[in-house]
Amino acid sequence: MTDSPAGTTTGTSIDTLVHIKSEYVDQTLNWYTSRTLWPRVVFRAVGTVVIVLSLGIPFLVAFKDTFWTWVLPVASFMIAALTALNTFFGWQKTWEKRISIQLTLEGLVALWQTEIAAARLGADPAKSFEQALKATQELIEKTQALTVGETKAFFANIRFPVVPVEPGPAKNAP
Repeated sequence: MTDSPAGTTTGTSIDTLVHIKSEYVDQTLNWYTSRTLWPRVVFRAVGTVVIVLSLGIPFLVAFKDTFWTWVLPVASFMIAALTALNTFFGWQKTWEKRISIQLTLEGLVALWQTEIAAARLGADPAKSFEQALKATQELIEKTQALTVGETKAFFANIRFPVVPVEPGPAKNAP
């Protein structure tokens, strides 16, 4: 291998870029990959329970036994609570955002790998390094844009549940 402008061989310079990519992009991709399963599982499980309980309410109403008199309110409470928790935590949106970012990052990494492979085969070491450097910088910028955008969207959508209060007569009104 020949010397690059930085005074090291082109392969070593590109290896440095590969290391930088693994320190930032691979760790980010691993974070998303390891955190897409649970939002999906919780969303699907809670959704299934809500559907089953909702479908069961008409049957629970038909029973007149004392055992069933408390099952109907519990089922209704569970439906309301699980629906509220799903709305508050946004498990579906979390799952959707994380899998979307994961797939996008996987595609960006694949494109980066093709650029690095082409750079390693280049005849001019300086141009090869510049090509690899540009590809690595673009990958890091796009990764940062994805994660910052997802973080901003997450915090923009966090709201404390608000219970609407209907105006009523004043307490000291005559």
